Amino acid sequence: MNQVRIGVVGAGWMAKAHSTAFRNVPMLFGNEPAVPVLETIADIDPARAKAAAETLGFNRWTEDWRQLVADPAVDVVDIVTPNDAHAEIAIAAAKAGKHIYCEKPLALTAGEALRMTEAAEAAGVTTLVGFNYLKNPAQALAKEMIEAGELGDITQFRGTFDQDFMTDPTVPFSWRHDRSVAGSGALGDMASHTISLALELVGEMAEVCGLLATFVKQRSVATGGSGHTAKASADAAMRAVENDDLTQFLCRFNSGALGTIASSRIGTGRKLWVGYEIQGTKGALYFTQERMNELQFYRQGEPARERGYKTILTGPEHRWYAGFHPIAGIGLGYNDQKIIEARDLLVAVATGQKATPDFRFGYRVDRIVDAVLKSVDEHRWVTVDEIG
Repeated sequence: MNQVRIGVVGAGWMAKAHSTAFRNVPMLFGNEPAVPVLETIADIDPARAKAAAETLGFNRWTEDWRQLVADPAVDVVDIVTPNDAHAEIAIAAAKAGKHIYCEKPLALTAGEALRMTEAAEAAGVTTLVGFNYLKNPAQALAKEMIEAGELGDITQFRGTFDQDFMTDPTVPFSWRHDRSVAGSGALGDMASHTISLALELVGEMAEVCGLLATFVKQRSVATGGSGHTAKASADAAMRAVENDDLTQFLCRFNSGALGTIASSRIGTGRKLWVGYEIQGTKGALYFTQERMNELQFYRQGEPARERGYKTILTGPEHRWYAGFHPIAGIGLGYNDQKIIEARDLLVAVATGQKATPDFRFGYRVDRIVDAVLKSVDEHRWVTVDEIG
């Protein structure tokens, strides 16, 4: 039986999502063309690394990611660290001939992302970036419909990603608020997902014009936990938030279609409002991850008295779904998208095929993020080609 041996760098909640995804792949999709082996996990906190290894079922653990990268028993280096560590680990993994799975955003800057991409391409290794919302069967259907011309010529893309998990000002400061570690806030952390949907479904962007704002100016310093699990005491010191709570930008696609993308981590009332409306000359699509098993479709050619959006429930006729359920409408969840992502990586590594979205795609997303940042700084429209 062919095996793909996984080494995970980082032992936070995303490590749990990735590890459980790998463990579930054989149960849902079978043992071919390869089965994953959770070989080792690394974290700078040895207690957390040890606990994660025991809980998630890794063969061993280490507090040094360099040992993991150099380990001949590791085939895939899976990076789930804060954003500032992605580039160093990925480039080292590429030089060691390891395949690489990296959470989004790929890097702090497009320049870093390009170096990561070129290192991986020079080494000939398989890469995958964790834009897991692309692995929803609804998105595979949307792409098929657009490519088949069912929407006609695309005229407009409206994209969103709002969550209200940071609306409460008592949520403590974490690495996600530190510009040197996270990069941008709502833009890089959240809107990057929406950008990935726009690139996948509509195509390349030519130019952008953006805004950013920070509404919660200070947060208490965390005394425990990390990222979304950070905790602070009542008397904790305060620290200035260094990146954006909210972003909005206009864009023009190479095709001529126009677009808007908005994202907020203080989006009151929204839990996982990542989605879009795509309008074309023959029809339109609407999707939100809050109702992730539904795709809304409007066809212009229907009789006038019957026109309006209809609901398509995902089912076994749609890509990936049959691995989970034989009947439409039962529905998938967030972690199922991670299972699909892990399965696609395993297939690519085992067969020598390209995985998608790869590092080159992640670099394309980071170019747009940097173009929006440049637009905000310089108060003007910025072409994506200005970003190297």
